[in-house]
Amino acid sequence: MIELNFTVFSLLLSIALIIALTFGFLMLFSRHENKKADRFLALLMFIVALWNASILILLLNIHRYAIGIIWVPLTYTLALGPCFYFYILYMTDTEFNQKLKLWPHFIPVFFQVLIFFIEVFQGIPLRQGYYQTEIFLTFDPFVNGFSIISFMVYGYLARKRIQNYHQWVENNYSHYHRYHLNWLFRFSSVFMMFLALWLCYFLIDYFLFNYKLTFSDYYPFHLTLAIISIWLSVEAFSKPDVIYSDRKVKLKTDNNSSSITDDELQQKASWLKHQIEQNLLYLDPELSLKTLAETLSIHPNLASRIINDGLQQTFSDCINHYRVEAVIKKLKNHKNDKSTFLAIAFDCGFNSKTTFNRVFKKQAGKTPQQYCNHLM
Repeated sequence: MIELNFTVFSLLLSIALIIALTFGFLMLFSRHENKKADRFLALLMFIVALWNASILILLLNIHRYAIGIIWVPLTYTLALGPCFYFYILYMTDTEFNQKLKLWPHFIPVFFQVLIFFIEVFQGIPLRQGYYQTEIFLTFDPFVNGFSIISFMVYGYLARKRIQNYHQWVENNYSHYHRYHLNWLFRFSSVFMMFLALWLCYFLIDYFLFNYKLTFSDYYPFHLTLAIISIWLSVEAFSKPDVIYSDRKVKLKTDNNSSSITDDELQQKASWLKHQIEQNLLYLDPELSLKTLAETLSIHPNLASRIINDGLQQTFSDCINHYRVEAVIKKLKNHKNDKSTFLAIAFDCGFNSKTTFNRVFKKQAGKTPQQYCNHLM
């Protein structure tokens, strides 16, 4: 007679496993443009699901009735960090053309699986499960500790990658909020705190309890990891693709932007300001660094250096400064008293209410309504 040891935790973990597998397949076959990122997220979800499955096999006593299943490697925790990092890497790859050697990052997984098989073959003649063998008791603390630390390192690198991406967006787009990955940055913050807590718990177990805590003592962390992973998948699956407005713009030949002197840079900065002001280029709601460079027949690298080094601004700050000034000018004109703030903002090059409110308050120090009240 088969007797499965069901508990509240095993039920929750089973539900999390099913959901993780479901979202893994959804991400694997998603229609998002950035398929490389989706594949790494799908792989991460499958790894989390398999890890939870390995726990359920022991928790529900399934291994007693299907002995062979305990010999199947289901734990690939050393692959979690690289999968998360490469998901972020391809999410922030603005050209979708990153070509990297991925396999070196997964070499530790090979050794993890190798140790697992050694544990299995040591346990077979002794009629022990792999988790009861001497090798497991010796190496498991190091594997778990290294997995958590690896995840934290890759998580930190992923977080830095998002920060660098946000800086790139602000240097290339005036409506940069459209391309921000704030949801992913918030997720990475929660995730890093979870890993830090898990690492502290593991160290307490290792140094104070001589690594004697059982599987059940780590159940909350397994369940929390599953929930966090599902949260990531739900967010990723529901978010639309980030499509850059100037992706089809062809680049001009580089004008040797690195060779111009400081005096030439200042002259070009004055020239660029004059072009923007005279031709009202800031009124174009889709203006980007690429389209600005194309309009002025210069390379984006040169345009970027002129703005960043010559004007000491980011591209978004430079263009939005002119837009806010144009909005203020209209607000001071009583002919526009019947116009809404949003209508005025759109006339001045903004195409998002959120961006307009944030940029206006940052530059003017007041909200549009507060500024109008100040004028009265």
